[in-house]
Amino acid sequence: MKEIDRRDFIKTVAFGSASLGIGVALLHRPLEAVALDGQVEVLWLGHSTIRVTSTTGKVIVIDPFLKKNPRTPTKYKDLKALGKVDLILVTHGHIDHIGDLPELAKLTGATVVANHELARNLVSLGFLDGGKTIFMNKGGTVAPLGTSIKVHMVAADHSSSLDLLAIKPDVTGVQHIAGGVPVGYVVEFENGFKIYHTGDTDVFGDMALINKFFKPDLALVCIGGHFTMDPVHAAYALRELIRPKQAIPIHYGTYPVINRTPADLKTALGDAPIKVLDVKPGDAVKF
Repeated sequence: MKEIDRRDFIKTVAFGSASLGIGVALLHRPLEAVALDGQVEVLWLGHSTIRVTSTTGKVIVIDPFLKKNPRTPTKYKDLKALGKVDLILVTHGHIDHIGDLPELAKLTGATVVANHELARNLVSLGFLDGGKTIFMNKGGTVAPLGTSIKVHMVAADHSSSLDLLAIKPDVTGVQHIAGGVPVGYVVEFENGFKIYHTGDTDVFGDMALINKFFKPDLALVCIGGHFTMDPVHAAYALRELIRPKQAIPIHYGTYPVINRTPADLKTALGDAPIKVLDVKPGDAVKF
């Protein structure tokens, strides 16, 4: 049986003609991936791991680190619980951002986007399928899920290396290799909603260009300190440079050394007109 087009399915439901259309669509897609309300769903899974479901049910996972992530809800320690995954975005090579990348990519058949050197090394080492990996760099834009969803790779101020031992415990010889440059992403969805995932970064002046070029509605912003911005620097980035409507703090509370909180960010923001959403790991928010 030929799978029906999602837009046709939505029209079928809207005009009430539809039991057959509903049955076919649900047979072909997990219930959680069928978006009927025209909204984008953002599910935070702890640290920097995010699952985003688009208005048409396309699923994007950013920085998959689940099995060894202390803040991942128990349900999602099993990667199958993520359901269908169409695209994986990687901000840099540190293990707390790609710990489950090879397994998740193989399990789901998802396309992977990463900076050029990191992607090349992961493919060369056999961790990723070269035919399902997009090699790109800052300033580039790709649309692997169709032209209605655009993925822009933007700058981040951090470092990047690939810990081979953490991915493949039996590796011998060199254990750390170059991971290219750290990056962030701006994703534009079918309904015009734009999400900026900062990746791991300190505040930097050119975040103002992300506002100028993309005007993100939601920023997924690191606040933990030590390895990234702390709440004070993140507040400056949000208030003075990025200027989104809303922000979800990420990359905090996973380990004792990154022990800052969303309350700290709210305090640092003062009366800035940016809504901070204190989302708990495992909670989903729709926009």
